[in-house]
Amino acid sequence: MRRSLQQLTQTRYDLLIIGGGINGAGIASEAAGRGLKTLLLERQDFSSGTTGRSTKLIHGGLRYLEHGEFGLVFESLREREALLRLAPHLVRPLPFLILLHHDGPYRPRHVRLGLAVYDLLSLGKSLPSHRALSLAEVREREPALIVEGVSAAFLYFDAQVTSPERLVIENVRAAEARGADVLNYAEVIGLVLEAGAVCGARVRDRVSGEEGLVRARVVINAAGPWVDAVCRLLPQAMPRYIGGTKGSHLVVPNRWGLRHALYAAAQADGRPFFIVPWQEYVLIGTTDVRYEGDADQVQTDDEEVAYLLAEARRLLGPDLRHEDLLYAYSGVRPLPYQPGVPEGAITRRHILHDHEREDGLAGFVSIVGGKITPYRHLAEDVVTLACRKLRPPRRARPKERFEPLPGGVPFPPREVEEMAGALGVAPESAAHLLEVYGGLSSEVLALVKRERALGQRLCPYHPDIAAQIIYALEREHAVRLADIFLRRTAIGWSRCLGLVCAPAAARLMGTYLGWDEPRVQEEVSAYRDELARTFRLFMPVPTR
Repeated sequence: MRRSLQQLTQTRYDLLIIGGGINGAGIASEAAGRGLKTLLLERQDFSSGTTGRSTKLIHGGLRYLEHGEFGLVFESLREREALLRLAPHLVRPLPFLILLHHDGPYRPRHVRLGLAVYDLLSLGKSLPSHRALSLAEVREREPALIVEGVSAAFLYFDAQVTSPERLVIENVRAAEARGADVLNYAEVIGLVLEAGAVCGARVRDRVSGEEGLVRARVVINAAGPWVDAVCRLLPQAMPRYIGGTKGSHLVVPNRWGLRHALYAAAQADGRPFFIVPWQEYVLIGTTDVRYEGDADQVQTDDEEVAYLLAEARRLLGPDLRHEDLLYAYSGVRPLPYQPGVPEGAITRRHILHDHEREDGLAGFVSIVGGKITPYRHLAEDVVTLACRKLRPPRRARPKERFEPLPGGVPFPPREVEEMAGALGVAPESAAHLLEVYGGLSSEVLALVKRERALGQRLCPYHPDIAAQIIYALEREHAVRLADIFLRRTAIGWSRCLGLVCAPAAARLMGTYLGWDEPRVQEEVSAYRDELARTFRLFMPVPTR
């Protein structure tokens, strides 16, 4: 159940982390695993910012080799391999085709060399090495692709995280299991200074309206695109740290039957872009343009839509039309502020700003950058720095690097399927639970054992069952319907956006939380509002 802010004010923490994306959740898990008294705060819901707006890839960053980021690529490839082991239900191998056009910016020999270096930096990997393909082999693998004008093709492997939001929530769960406290919808409205050191924060619980002061020996600013906004809570002016760029994606049905992700250079500007099969859809993206607006209001604009459609048509054919688009979504990368540097050349490495060394403010660290794949490495760096800052400094015990995430604990699928069958849960729903929750599936099914009605599907369009709603409320810190549909399940990312079953799900929440019918309708309306903020919709919005 959700913690009370008042309970948190009674504890003096070693570490307070502001920001509940993948970096904040990873830091909380690492810190608690090393024995630090840890608190994680997120002003909205966990993974509601940049993490949930990604291309859903776990990759080494092949294109970063072009900018000499060998250390970042090595680190990312090591972490890709680790995540394949630690979260096999969420992170799975994904084959990529690189298609080089005659008029493109990359020569085959350069790409072949880059792929050889990529393989070399990932020695000991479980994924196959790259190889060149003939156009006949490309057609055999992906018959629907347009290969006219393609001069060379290569096959290589990276990985996909089917739900980055669930990767975050499992890190939150892991942090809790190690002793951390966590609270979403908890907005930091002020930083507390004493004797030249940041020693806590004033916090507003956006659910209850309660305000309180939480104290910590070290405060970590892991707010992503909002790092500068947190810094503005300090009494002295800080330099600008974030120079965010916007990445946008189009989502269309996978009517080509794509089984490989496609990696190509855009004809318009030479920038690499992806076409990625995901669930029953295809993601087309991403863009990389400077963004100076409010990261809470970021949306895909007409120019980005036209750019991505035009580039995708070179590979998917001219019959890809604007009318095929379901929706688009955008996120802001929390990159360092580097005016005058081309967007693609801005480093993707994480940077730790130690405000004690830079600004004379002890106990405060801001994180710039960071990507999903190497989040564990970032967490190690942050917690190691924090341990040095604690008074007296902590010789924190190291955490086991290869401890699986909660859902990644080895589990026998047959036992889950048998348990589901005995409870009357449909086979497709049981298989879906295994994909979403992995080893935690039995916890969801335990709710069905408690109340058989929770084993029923929410609606005919999704394999998700009613128990997932209650599980999200009881075990996964969900507060709103949007939390469940967009960040605990993928119901809201589907063709119908979850709007067909939203009323039934809200009523189920209401039964559990004691809502009356007007409150249920208010929740459905709030969900529609969040959909409008999250997606640019192109399809008709279902009403029933």
